[in-house]
Amino acid sequence: MSIKIQEALEKKFQDHDVIFWYDERNELKENFDALALNSVEKCHIQGNEFEIKYKITSNRSKIKFLVYSNTPKPKPNENWLLDLELAHHIFHTDQEAIILQDLGLEFSFKELVAEHILFFKSKERIDKLKELLGKGDSHRDIRYKMVAVTLDTDYVNLNTFIHSHGTAFANGNEKLQRDLERYELSGFYWTQILNKYKYTSKTPSIYDFLLEAFSDNFNITVAPKLSKETRLLLSLWKDTITYRDGFDKISSQIANDLQIESVLNTLPLEKVVNDELFKLTDKKIIHDLVQRLITNEISNETLQNIVKQREHTFWYNPHFVAFYESVSFASQLQYQIQKLKVDFTSIENGLEQYTTSLYEIDYLYRKFILNYRRSNQDNILGGLAQKAEKLYTNDWLLHYTDKWQSVINNIDTWPVNEPFSQRQFFKKHIKPFVDKKQRVFVIISDALRYECGVELNKRLAQENRYDSELEGSIASLPSYTQLGMASLLPHKELSVKKGSDLILVDEMSSMGISARSKILAKNSGARATAILAEDFMKFSANTTGRDFVKQYDVIYIYHNDIDDTGDDTTTQDKVFEAVEREFDYLIDLLKKISNMNGNNMIITSDHGFLYQYQTLEESDFTEAEIEGEVDKLNRRFILGTDIKGNEAVKSFTHNQLGLTSNGNGLIPKSINRLRVSGSGSKFVHGGASLQEIVLPVLKVNKKRQDTTAQVEIDIIKSTDKITTNLLAVSFIQTEQVDDTMLERKIKASIQAEDGTLLSDQFIYTFDIQEENQRQREVKNRFQLTAQASGKYKNQRVKLVLEEPMDRANKWRVYKEYYYTLNISFTNDFDEF
Repeated sequence: MSIKIQEALEKKFQDHDVIFWYDERNELKENFDALALNSVEKCHIQGNEFEIKYKITSNRSKIKFLVYSNTPKPKPNENWLLDLELAHHIFHTDQEAIILQDLGLEFSFKELVAEHILFFKSKERIDKLKELLGKGDSHRDIRYKMVAVTLDTDYVNLNTFIHSHGTAFANGNEKLQRDLERYELSGFYWTQILNKYKYTSKTPSIYDFLLEAFSDNFNITVAPKLSKETRLLLSLWKDTITYRDGFDKISSQIANDLQIESVLNTLPLEKVVNDELFKLTDKKIIHDLVQRLITNEISNETLQNIVKQREHTFWYNPHFVAFYESVSFASQLQYQIQKLKVDFTSIENGLEQYTTSLYEIDYLYRKFILNYRRSNQDNILGGLAQKAEKLYTNDWLLHYTDKWQSVINNIDTWPVNEPFSQRQFFKKHIKPFVDKKQRVFVIISDALRYECGVELNKRLAQENRYDSELEGSIASLPSYTQLGMASLLPHKELSVKKGSDLILVDEMSSMGISARSKILAKNSGARATAILAEDFMKFSANTTGRDFVKQYDVIYIYHNDIDDTGDDTTTQDKVFEAVEREFDYLIDLLKKISNMNGNNMIITSDHGFLYQYQTLEESDFTEAEIEGEVDKLNRRFILGTDIKGNEAVKSFTHNQLGLTSNGNGLIPKSINRLRVSGSGSKFVHGGASLQEIVLPVLKVNKKRQDTTAQVEIDIIKSTDKITTNLLAVSFIQTEQVDDTMLERKIKASIQAEDGTLLSDQFIYTFDIQEENQRQREVKNRFQLTAQASGKYKNQRVKLVLEEPMDRANKWRVYKEYYYTLNISFTNDFDEF
């Protein structure tokens, strides 16, 4: 006690020169005698009031006075020191007084402390309360802050109290409720909830209150029991990182108690697309989208709008993103295939059409299968997967590859001398750098087909200071690794080593990194080498990496993940996951090169691939009736000497394929596979389909200046006054999203100038690619809180647009628009 008294007095003497202390029960005389306060003279009242008064009133020094009495305080008309008491400060030493002094509160709050005395039994709670207290706090303010301490929240806000309380309840923690009751704060707490949310109950409980709040905001056909403020309460809860797990749990429990599944079963899709209170709603939406897509009862545009609408709802990510992406890509796939009307006239025409638009079908299929696998839910998506597979295989691959085959059937020689041929890669793309004595890095990703190159190009466009340009080329035939890799090297002639499928470059073996390094060193006309990507990535960019790079002007870097995954029968189902990994790996590889002062980079591939996820039908295999001396038998090609087959295959001599060796090759027509024991049949290459032979050549250059920017967002503002509790706002994306103009995500809300949130929040990613500005308009209606027509009426408020900060779960202000609140009192009434 003596330490607390000493500390309390030292604190009080910072603001007062004279302090009176009445120890009416004579319990603390020893504490008074033991006190030693700097620059303070202790005076003990013992019939010497006039002497003390003279000392104090005549004092001209910096001495302060502690006037102590261990007898009852005299009545005012008998108190000779009353004038000094009134002019200075009285120090109290009862329990409540000590607490008040510790908190720096006036004696007028003594009854408050006494009412909640158990709250103040903990030094930890007192210390937390101290941090929250402010000058001029009222009784209500202090109790609010005591509730914040009790509920262990960082914000003194009723919404936050309920979020914390509800989360604790959801986690089976009833301590917070017991603490509110122990500290006599429960009545105050529920009174605040009554005042703001109109919740009444003889036995109020957090779950009962939340049950009504969820019910009001889900059931739009029944008059609400609570105020409209609950909409904002629940909206903010979902967006609060600290408590969002609690929202998830409480929502599931309420969904069960309100039998939401039964209600949803009676509602059409259009009636539930706006709800985000229950996880079951997303399941309902996904189920209906899948069924309508299977039965062709929904347009692609409508479906995409619904998916976009759900994009920023609570359970979208991570719970349902793969499901929504699956239906989105399946719908786009169906739409693109159904509108197809294509004929091919030549190899070059096929290259042009595929690189211009047709690649997108293979891209959409890959993205559908990728997300379908990520969902791991065949029950809901299995039927859609079967439909997508049939569309892709029958209406696209089979039908249009048959048309493409007619071009292949009518050619005598495979193009190897044309500029678009893979065989011209070094001459067309690398030699110009050699001639200019500029260093160039060539990254060869095994089986990176053209549509993958398109997505990689788009990803690079979003990487600031990377400029990239994509074109297509036609692979050598057969489209397999040995020939593709050799075609990318500088050479005069290529040949097949007799009795094998190995390729010789100017009579030199091209098998392996060492052999390719020798060919580069001899044929490139520059300091050139080859290296595996894994070995290159082990270099330290600033030391060993730069030392390595300085030695060469042309560096070929090889990576093999896609092909390695697809060729293995145990991993072929994961080939599209391998493509996603490859994107990340290649971007990391480019950044590594940039850190070694590399500016010129080219990414290409040796061949593409055909892939069908579902198990192939018997009709997908062909019997070629092969005769002759076979050196290499593959699902999609055969090499040998004087070999021939039936009408199921197209035959080329080595010379017709641009090879100087003797022999010939057979290529199965269309998308058919040959029967080969022990090898996978879903992932194949070697044939002449567009998916196998159209390759990306992606030229990448590291720039010193920014190459990307985000689209700007503005609003159409027809008035600067808000006159109702609903504010309709039209947002405009001022530019269309393209390769260099990137999307922008915003969070918008109405706020008072002191930062108080006055509406629900609107989160949206503006990624619209339409050229017409009116098609880049997005509308939202903000629900304003009761404070907007109460405390903040007739004040200036702002519509605040925020954007996420990079690598941080925080938002920063992007733009602000100002309004004046002028809401009529009639808007405060709920509809009845």
